[in-house]
Amino acid sequence: MTTLTGLPADPAQHVNYERGMVLGVDDFKQEFAYLAGRDRWLARDALGYGTLSGLRVYMEDDGSDGPRLHVSAGSALSPSGRLICVPADQCALINRWLAKTDNAAMVARMLDPTLPPNSPPVVTAGVVSLYLGLCYADCQTRPVPIPGEPCRSEDELMKPSRVADDFRLELREHPPVQVEEEALRDFVHWLRGNINVIDTSPPLSPDPNGWRTALRGAVQPWIDAQSASPPLSPPASAQSLGDYLFDLGSPGLDIAREQQCEFLRVAFGFWISELRPLWMAMRCHGPQYPDSDCVFLASLTMQVSWIGGSPSGVWQVDGSPASLQLDESARPYLIHQRLLQEWALCGCDCAGSDDAFGAPMALMQASSEGSFENLAIDPPPLPPPVQFLEGDGVLEGQPRIVIGRGGGKAALTLPPSTPANAGRQVVVKNADLTSLILQPDAQSGDGIDGLAELSVKKKKAITLIADGAGQWHSIATA
Repeated sequence: MTTLTGLPADPAQHVNYERGMVLGVDDFKQEFAYLAGRDRWLARDALGYGTLSGLRVYMEDDGSDGPRLHVSAGSALSPSGRLICVPADQCALINRWLAKTDNAAMVARMLDPTLPPNSPPVVTAGVVSLYLGLCYADCQTRPVPIPGEPCRSEDELMKPSRVADDFRLELREHPPVQVEEEALRDFVHWLRGNINVIDTSPPLSPDPNGWRTALRGAVQPWIDAQSASPPLSPPASAQSLGDYLFDLGSPGLDIAREQQCEFLRVAFGFWISELRPLWMAMRCHGPQYPDSDCVFLASLTMQVSWIGGSPSGVWQVDGSPASLQLDESARPYLIHQRLLQEWALCGCDCAGSDDAFGAPMALMQASSEGSFENLAIDPPPLPPPVQFLEGDGVLEGQPRIVIGRGGGKAALTLPPSTPANAGRQVVVKNADLTSLILQPDAQSGDGIDGLAELSVKKKKAITLIADGAGQWHSIATA
């Protein structure tokens, strides 16, 4: 038997099960690392990272204890692809947090960077900004007895049998690194604001190679920095190079209106194949940037004062909770696919009002002035969803569902099954009627499954479809 004891688990390898193998702890750890690693790889590369749900951040006044920072329950996806769950609301009293020794020293250093370590503050008042981050953590739990040799120490008798997912909420001096998030925002902002869209006659031919060359020129300093030999120390950053994308200016690219789809295909492909690898927080074999596996939630700016004199004083928030400023503008959100689907299909017009966004549906479109703008497109009106039937009636308008109710008897007359109604479907449910009869229009000569009428029993539902040739057909019952 070949043993792999002591080797670290490699997420790119899984166990090759062969008859006769003796599996040990390291084999099971390796298999777990492979499966968990692929889950995280899929999440970070295909989805991204950010807040998934909840995690609302707000301030409360806790009276004599001062302001309280509150974070609601929720979930997030970290840059490494780890799911982070905060199962219950969390809160922290800011003054108590400031009173802790390490935190007090950090605040004093923020107000006076020249202050020697372990020295009382010289600057006793000022404005500080702290950054709230959410990080993944785990903890070992559920100890069980472990067989072994006699005369062992107490800590060797029991070992944890489970590793539980956990989290850390941290107020820190610097925000979590968000290289990929900031680069993505900059790319989209540049793409929407610095591409000239023009009307041409005759139409221009697409130029994918020329477009890609121009896009590559916009980030040439980054490409040069990444390929530098020896590598730059410290690595290239937005602070050292000035920005993630360098503005091409209005003459840089002229895109004909009819070329927008082709251009966006090239631009998005360029982002995926050449730009995103420069700034991805995590690569296949680990973090590309240090301190990059936490999700930024908010920054907190406040006025603080040193209370009580030196050396026994403490930092306290100077002012009411209303004077504290929370900023979530840099916080990454990961919008789920169902929301994006509904927005793409209906936009904000599904609510019946255009007031929220100023247009029924916001789509990226190029204006004649050359920048991308919102284009209002009215989706086709949806039919009324439900018609209630409490007595004899006719199928009105275009309802998709008819519900019979009221406890009495009712008959529903269906419209003619003409070519104009071919494929039309309706679900009819008898909620509590003693009798519900479905019947075709008397003048049409139509039928329902070849019959003159059809009965729907109480608490039952039937789905009908018109064939457009004089018949309604029942296709489902429930």
